[in-house]
Amino acid sequence: MSVNHNDKRPAAMTDSAQPSTSKAEDKSTPLMTQAMSEGIDADQQQRNRQARSRAMAMVSPAINLAAPGVEFSSKGRLLILGAEHRIRMAADVLSRGESKAEGGASITALVTEAMPQRITIEMEQAAELAPDLYLYRLALTSISGYLGQFAVLVDVDGTAQNLATLAIGTEQFDLVLDLSAESSLPVELKPAGYFHVSDDTGYQQALAELPQLSGSFDKPRYFQVNPEACALTASNLNGCNRCLDVCAADAISVIDGRVQIDAHLCHGVGACATVCPTSAIRYGFPRPALVLDSLQRLMRQYREQGGTGPQLLLHDAALAESGQPSGLSKLLEQLPGHYLPLQLEEVASAGLELWLSAIALGAQSVTLLASKPLPEATQSALAGELDTANRLLEGLSLSAQVRCLSPEQLLSEAGQTATGTDTSIEPMAQIDLQADKRQQISSAMSHLYQQQLDQQAEVTQSVTLANGAPFGNLELVEQDCTLCMSCVTICPAKALTSASDTPRLSFNEDACVQCGLCTQACPESVLNLQPRYLLEPETRTRPRVLKEEQPFHCIRCNKPFATQSVVSLMIKKLAGHSMFDEAGLKRLEMCQDCRVIDMVQKDPGGDLFEYAKGREQHDDELNLTVETGKADNDQPLNGRDKNEGNVSSIDSLEVH
Repeated sequence: MSVNHNDKRPAAMTDSAQPSTSKAEDKSTPLMTQAMSEGIDADQQQRNRQARSRAMAMVSPAINLAAPGVEFSSKGRLLILGAEHRIRMAADVLSRGESKAEGGASITALVTEAMPQRITIEMEQAAELAPDLYLYRLALTSISGYLGQFAVLVDVDGTAQNLATLAIGTEQFDLVLDLSAESSLPVELKPAGYFHVSDDTGYQQALAELPQLSGSFDKPRYFQVNPEACALTASNLNGCNRCLDVCAADAISVIDGRVQIDAHLCHGVGACATVCPTSAIRYGFPRPALVLDSLQRLMRQYREQGGTGPQLLLHDAALAESGQPSGLSKLLEQLPGHYLPLQLEEVASAGLELWLSAIALGAQSVTLLASKPLPEATQSALAGELDTANRLLEGLSLSAQVRCLSPEQLLSEAGQTATGTDTSIEPMAQIDLQADKRQQISSAMSHLYQQQLDQQAEVTQSVTLANGAPFGNLELVEQDCTLCMSCVTICPAKALTSASDTPRLSFNEDACVQCGLCTQACPESVLNLQPRYLLEPETRTRPRVLKEEQPFHCIRCNKPFATQSVVSLMIKKLAGHSMFDEAGLKRLEMCQDCRVIDMVQKDPGGDLFEYAKGREQHDDELNLTVETGKADNDQPLNGRDKNEGNVSSIDSLEVH
């Protein structure tokens, strides 16, 4: 995302970007002619084009009326990195420019590359340029930050020191022009104010833009974060890290076990929100509910105006604003009328919930229109999400597909697969705009499943998904599970639950995000993830019991205090231990109160204070000897932590 003097606000399409009932909608195109030759009714094609035009006129792109912003402040203090001759050439051009920050913008030069062995005439001429420029020849240690806040450290006699402090007496630089062959900041999407140029076009553009970047600037805050829903980490265990893997701007980090997004570094690509399985990160410009509302209104208006067989085109705001031949208005002139555009800020900012909802609303296909190259990490993330979507649709025996195409690929494919006739699916009545993304995905899939059953289509019950997909089953080796409920305590999605009155472990597959925290926390290692999607709604959404057993009752007072499995495991592991004679093992079958009573009765002259004091010392040894109900020594993971009264593990193990 570029930083502008004003907020980037997607507005309703202008007449140049949004064809209404213009001649462009009335005349035949080569693709429309081909559609007619394939037997598609010419009158319906014309009605589709008119319906598209009217629907677009009635439904403006989603927009946040009061979108929060992120502010930048720059005084134009520039650092230039690279070889000496390139630094001098750039500094000469910039120093002769008329646009400078108030009070005069400074230029600092740091030579990071040696001169080549073969000296050219251009290099010799550059030696005479910018004669007053002081060149620092220090090893670059690190560079971080963004427009107005770049921290640059260099090595001075083995110590990392702030270059801005050494050179201009401040804590940071405002701008960086990196002329090195390899970028000194190894992130795919550079922060605002950082220019790494590798060709003459980029070089000239940077020299033109740099003098303009003095003053105050802002951009939208692209995301919303709900840390409580995050499945990243718990109890020092690592779970889902999808957002960390996909961010091409390195704007996401983990601080104190929680995901943090630096709004100044964020480019708003949106892939982090698309791959997040729990709605912990959601795109905020515009909000998802606004986009989904625009989607259902656009689809409804298109049908009410007589349109059939809509194929949804998801495009970014830049394409709508472009007047180039590859811009939206030019594309629509060449495409048949059933291609229906919906504007997003970025094409990667919406995922499965939007795609599947569009199919459930009657779209024959969904196309992400990539009008510009996407970061590699974004491409990889989208490929995974597209694979999941298409596996689900295939499992439903639907011909609909979700794909990502360039404008050129779209025109070619549209010419080969021109359709425009409706499928037999009855559009879903309404999207629940207040639901989270998991619920919206589930609702869309439930609607499509029922529609296919009504059409007597051949539908599979379970769709196998690729490893890493955010849906799936949890397999339990039942005979080895002690019902310690470690998995219940650590599950961020509440897919695993326990009963309050009896030892019972239940699993809701619809809620599971396959983060793997439960498999790591399980002390018996009896849980395994199985990526899949159950298509039958009731089976998918209804919790099922993984294991249940009767509680173990105290042999003295008959009070339930643990599970049968836990007590049996304790006796098995502690048999033969020096601390546990026959009486000691018997006390493992007693509740905490009865153990104390039994101890006093066996030793009437014993000191209860000394007993309690010694009990604490022995607890540490037991925790090391018997690994159950814990993920580590500091984090008890029994069901009592979150389920008061739950009978899941032995009350305490302080037995002497």
